[in-house]
Amino acid sequence: MIMTVTLNPALDLTAPSGPLTPGGVCRYEQAPFLAGGKGINVTRLLTSLGVPNKALGFLAGFTGRETERQLIEEGCAADFIHLPEGCTRVNLKLIGEEGATELNGQGPPVSLSALEELMEKCAALSPGDTLVLAGSVPSSLPEDAYGRILRRLPQGVHSVVDAAGEALGCALAYRPFFIKPNLQELSDFFSAQIESVGEAAHYARELQHLGAQNVVVSLGEKGALLVGADGRCLFCRAAKGQVLSAVGAGDSLVAGFLYGWRLHGHGEGALRWAVAAGCATAFSHGIATGEQVKALYPQVGNPSPV
Repeated sequence: MIMTVTLNPALDLTAPSGPLTPGGVCRYEQAPFLAGGKGINVTRLLTSLGVPNKALGFLAGFTGRETERQLIEEGCAADFIHLPEGCTRVNLKLIGEEGATELNGQGPPVSLSALEELMEKCAALSPGDTLVLAGSVPSSLPEDAYGRILRRLPQGVHSVVDAAGEALGCALAYRPFFIKPNLQELSDFFSAQIESVGEAAHYARELQHLGAQNVVVSLGEKGALLVGADGRCLFCRAAKGQVLSAVGAGDSLVAGFLYGWRLHGHGEGALRWAVAAGCATAFSHGIATGEQVKALYPQVGNPSPV
């Protein structure tokens, strides 16, 4: 079983817009609200790929109910904790000629007792299961929330962490099976300017020294890099296609890696599926389907040593 945790879910509204004029009236086209959040996106693609999983996290208010309704409608299993106050946040992404302008809301307050309830759910996992911790930590929770969750996991549970900054740093001591910083997050973590694949490999190894077992660095339209627990460093080039939106591509990469590892049992196979999944979402409006990922997979070349 795979469990995904999204501490700060959202309803995402991604809409084409006209010119953005500060201080003026700006208009955008009608668009659907879609359940979002990094862990939720992982759940949606894993479900579409036929991988059993369950989404956990915190929801609140009518926006939280809509988030859960959408997931259940898509066939996703969900076990969210519904908070007594506030509403699940709404994130607005306006797509204009100059790219995307993102307005991310603040989520509802989460109490330590609610975090304790979530930790108990995670602690019920069994050896061989996988826990995915993805996204930001709400400001109402301590920054080491991921560390607290990982500390309570039974031995033998694989953990996946897709987070940045201090949230990632606190998790590394618990030797996560797989982490996925993007190039900017990697640069920010080490306060370094990282541009080449070789530089990314160097700093990925530094993350291994800090505790991570497998490190995948997403490199955007270039592809992705894996520094594996087996000592190998592999680069997989992205497939060619028209990028429609990068939103959710990194989350899809996580789902693809887990799917590929499930199929092949090693990093090389997992990395190729990860890149296929990330590209499929980048070439789509919204999170790609499992069918789209599988159709794109043959266009992704085999990973090569760095």
